[in-house]
Amino acid sequence: MAGRAARWIRLGVVEPLELHASYAGLAAAQATDSAPIVLWAQAKAHLCLGQSQGLGEVERASAVPVVRRPLGGGLVWVDENQYVFVLIAPRRDAPGRPARWFSWALAPVIATYRQFGLQAYLNGNDIWLQGRKIAGAGAASIGECAVVASSFLLRFPLERFADSVASPSPEFRAWLREGLALAMTEWAAHGALPAERVLEDCFRGRLEAQYGWRFENAWPSEAELAAIGEARAELSEPIDDDLPRSVAGGVRLNATSTLVERRHGDRIERVLTIDGDLRRESED
Repeated sequence: MAGRAARWIRLGVVEPLELHASYAGLAAAQATDSAPIVLWAQAKAHLCLGQSQGLGEVERASAVPVVRRPLGGGLVWVDENQYVFVLIAPRRDAPGRPARWFSWALAPVIATYRQFGLQAYLNGNDIWLQGRKIAGAGAASIGECAVVASSFLLRFPLERFADSVASPSPEFRAWLREGLALAMTEWAAHGALPAERVLEDCFRGRLEAQYGWRFENAWPSEAELAAIGEARAELSEPIDDDLPRSVAGGVRLNATSTLVERRHGDRIERVLTIDGDLRRESED
């Protein structure tokens, strides 16, 4: 089969830190003319902060591990009910402007959903299905590579995620559950869940068709393992505790939805916005 050689690295189920160190180290170890890589994995449950976020986003009493990834985007939940994929390609293979990386990298994802009968579509930098977000994406330039990560979300543990987000009041957390139910969805709500290898093979084929690549199963080299070790050490550093929340007084539920709670003296104002429209508002 003709096509440019590319590498498919399958990690299996890994610890949270190992997931993020793996793609960061692999990207850092590539040359300008290296073969593209797709990393396919599952990770044990954790909260994942974007590269510019701190611990102020997270409920202090939560026992869930927290990792700050070297990619953009906001706070997300990651667990074994997601198949995470990371596209690592020399920047010469990616569109020139980073703003275009999402549509370039996520087109095969949309095609995969549709092959399973789910009419997913791109909304900003996220993947949506029937008016709700089913997957976000994060991107960064690491070394010589463009790196874009996302996942196939089979099930979303709404309650566990809501309990892990920093909440200024019990009422905020109750509204957060309501907002997440309106803003997010999962594969299980729309059809039968695919077997992992069936989904993986379909996605792999869509990537090859989109980019003209030819995947071979691969493993990290010794040099790449060393780079992964360096990334692991860097990502193990303490996470900032004093950064402001990315949404002042609240949280972003998807690209067009937010929940915010603000104090004005003795008065508390709480506002839930879904798809840019005011859904609920109160003053305590």
